[in-house]
Amino acid sequence: MNALSHTLHPVSLTPEAEVRTTIEHRRAFSLDRCELNVYETRQVARGVHLTFEGFTITSMLRGRKALHMDKEQRVLDYLPGQTVLVPHNGAMDIDFPDATPWKPTQCTALVIEQAHFTRQLDYLNEQRPMPDGHAWSVDPNRAFLQNDEELARLSDRMVRVLSGTDPLKDILANLLIKEIVLAIIRLQNRADVFHNGADAPWNLRFKAVVEHIRRNLTEPIAVQKLCELAGMSRSAFYRAFTDQFGMGPNQLVLHERITYAKHLLKRPEVPIKEVCYASGFSDPNYFARLFKKMEGLTPGEFRNAS
Repeated sequence: MNALSHTLHPVSLTPEAEVRTTIEHRRAFSLDRCELNVYETRQVARGVHLTFEGFTITSMLRGRKALHMDKEQRVLDYLPGQTVLVPHNGAMDIDFPDATPWKPTQCTALVIEQAHFTRQLDYLNEQRPMPDGHAWSVDPNRAFLQNDEELARLSDRMVRVLSGTDPLKDILANLLIKEIVLAIIRLQNRADVFHNGADAPWNLRFKAVVEHIRRNLTEPIAVQKLCELAGMSRSAFYRAFTDQFGMGPNQLVLHERITYAKHLLKRPEVPIKEVCYASGFSDPNYFARLFKKMEGLTPGEFRNAS
C-alpha cells in the first residue's frame, strides 16, 4: 500500500488474574449499533477461526499474526500499523507464531452493524455527492490497509470513547464512525492511484492527473499542470482532490516518493544518497528530515530495521 504506516496506541493488557483464555481473550465494549472488541493471545497457536456479524475494521496493536486470506490462500503478516477490513458475516483464520505471556498479541475489532454502516455511506453520498455521478464506497475485497495518521487518530479516539464512561459516547461513536468510513475510502483511493491507477472506476475525472503523477513521480510536478489536466481552476482542483484523497496533491506526491524510497532502502546495495535522488528529492538533508518526520526513523535506521 502507498500510505505511510501509523501505529495505534496499545490498550492496557488484561490483568493476569482476569485472563479467561490464552488464545484470543476478548474484552467487549458495546453500543446499540457497534461493538469494540480487544483480543489478546498469550501462546503460540494456529488455525484460529473468527467470524464477525457486521462490517468489521480490525487493527493490530501489538505483536504479529499470520492471516490466511480466503480464496487466494495467501498468508499475510499482520503487524502494528496495519488494518484489515472484514465484510459482514466475513471470517478469518489466524496463526500466532510468536505469542507468549511476556509478548502477547493484541488487536481491536470494531464491528459495525451492516445496516448502520450502509447508512454512513448513504449519508456521505447525500451530503457530498461526487460531481461525476460515482458513489463513495468501501471495497471489502481490498481488505488490507496501512494506517495513515488520520485513521490511526480516529481509531485511537474510538477506543477511548467506547472503553470510557462518557454518557454521550453513543453520539460520539456515531460521529467517529462517519469519519472512519471516510478515512478508509480515502486510503483505498490513494492506493488506487498507483495500483489500479487510471482504471479505478471513481477516477474518471482524475485520469490524466493520475497518469501524469505516475509517470513523473521522480520529477518536479507542477500543480498548475495538474489543474490543466483536470480542467479545473486551482481552488476547485484542490477541493476535489482533497475530497477524494484526504490530502492535497503536493502531500500525495511526497507520500508516494517516501513510499518509493522505503522500497529502495530495502535494497542494501543502493546507497542512501542514491535513494534520495531516485525518489525525486534533490537535497539529501531535506530527504532525511522529511523521512524522519513521516516515518519516525532516519533512512539509515529504517534500512537497518528492515
